[in-house]
Amino acid sequence: MATDRQFRLYCRVAAVLFAGFTVYPVITKLAEHRLAHDWAHSALHLLFCLLAVYAGWAARDARAARLFTGAVGAIYAVLGVIGWFIPGLLLGTPVAIPLDPVANVFHLVLAVPALILVTRSVASSRGRRAS
Repeated sequence: MATDRQFRLYCRVAAVLFAGFTVYPVITKLAEHRLAHDWAHSALHLLFCLLAVYAGWAARDARAARLFTGAVGAIYAVLGVIGWFIPGLLLGTPVAIPLDPVANVFHLVLAVPALILVTRSVASSRGRRAS
């Protein structure tokens, strides 16, 4: 059974991962004068980082952590899978989201545990209702 504590822990770990995948690419893109090519990708990771911080630490109850975990599981699973078949979304625009192998692995590393937590939570709540 997935507990509220596990959802909050997931959000805290995700916040650290999102922070790393925001800061490092921004630094390297700035150094290479490429930030204008896909700044939206970094902005999205920063947004998800801030949401994870809120859900993991600041929210009054675990509903935010559960919602965040479910959203990350769904969105990032789709990105992690389609990224192996297409090079990205909105490529050639300032809001490009490149889906290279590193991004695909990052998306799946976030999605798989989120989906496991959500699946376990749903299964346990169904089990409690059936009893």
